[in-house]
Amino acid sequence: MDTNENTNGITIRRLGSGDEAAIQRLVELDSGRRPEGDLIGVEIEGRLLAATSVETGESVADPFSRTAELRTLLEIRIDQMIGKARRAKRQHRRSHSRGALAGSPPGAGGKLLTLPVRLS
Repeated sequence: MDTNENTNGITIRRLGSGDEAAIQRLVELDSGRRPEGDLIGVEIEGRLLAATSVETGESVADPFSRTAELRTLLEIRIDQMIGKARRAKRQHRRSHSRGALAGSPPGAGGKLLTLPVRLS
């Protein structure tokens, strides 16, 4: 047995082209269709039991195993991945924002505010 091979416990990971046979097995067992887009999957002891699309949230799972909790784990992981991507995008936008102009009040976003003036 290869010492680098992890066959114990639960593994959640992105699925690739080398996983197509295992994904197809789930599709046939689930009597469904392959979810579109990039997939993440959950394995127990090296066996793929559920797969979910990162883009659509569609999933397939082994109907002969208790997979409700595994699907929930995949949903949580996708939420984490999407949240991380959103935070990175937000941080990127912040790092490219303009600095405040001299004399602009805090929160003005670098714009000088003009106030209406009444002439009597």
